[in-house]
Amino acid sequence: MKKRSRWLPCRFLLHVVATLNLGYAVYYDYKYAELPAMAMELRMVTPLGGKFKYLTFLNGLLQTGYYMLALGYDLYPLPGLRQLRDYLLASFVVPLGLTVSITFWTLCGVYGESIYLDFLDHIYPGWLNHTMHTLVVVYALLEICLVPHQYPQRNRGFTGVAIVMGCYLVWLNLVHYWTGIWIYPFLSALLIPQRWFFFALVVGLSFVYYLLGEQLNYALWAQ
Repeated sequence: MKKRSRWLPCRFLLHVVATLNLGYAVYYDYKYAELPAMAMELRMVTPLGGKFKYLTFLNGLLQTGYYMLALGYDLYPLPGLRQLRDYLLASFVVPLGLTVSITFWTLCGVYGESIYLDFLDHIYPGWLNHTMHTLVVVYALLEICLVPHQYPQRNRGFTGVAIVMGCYLVWLNLVHYWTGIWIYPFLSALLIPQRWFFFALVVGLSFVYYLLGEQLNYALWAQ
C-alpha cells in the first residue's frame, strides 16, 4: 500500500506530461506535417485517408486518449474507468506503441533513407518524430512501472490485439486496392510472399509485445 501511495504524484505528473506532449504532437502532425502537393502528383503518396491511413498517427491518437483517460481516473477514481484504463493499456497502448516504434526504427536501420528521406526533417521535425516513434514507448514503460494494472484474461487481451492489428491490415490493403499506391512505399519493392511474411511478422510480434507488458506488470505488481 505504501508503495502505491508513494508514486501517486509521479503518476499524476506522467499523465499530465504525456497528455500534453502527445496531444500537441498529434495536433501538429495533423495540422502542419503535410507533404508537398507534388508528392501526390507523382503518386508517391495517396490522398485517400489523410493522416488516418498512417499507423503512427492512429497510435498517437490512441495514446493521447489513453493518458487523458488515465488522468481522468487520477482525478475521479471510478471502477469503470479503471477497468477501461487497464484493458486499453494491455491490449492497445503497449502492443501498438511497441509495434510502431520497433518497426519504424528497424526499417530505418535496414532501408535507411528510403524509409525516412532527409527532406522530411523540414516537414516532420525531429521532436515530432521522436515523440511519435520513441516517447510512446517510454511513456508506456513508465506507466507500467509507476501504475499497477489488472491485466485482462489473456484470451480477451489477445482478442483486442487481433482486432486492432487485423483492422489496420484490412485498411492498409483496401487503400492499395482502391488507389494502386501502398501507404508505405517500401511495400511496393517486396514480392507478394515477402509482403505477407512482413505482415505476419509484425502481427505476431504485437502479441509478443502484449506478453512482455503483461510479464513486466506482473513482476512489478504481483504482490
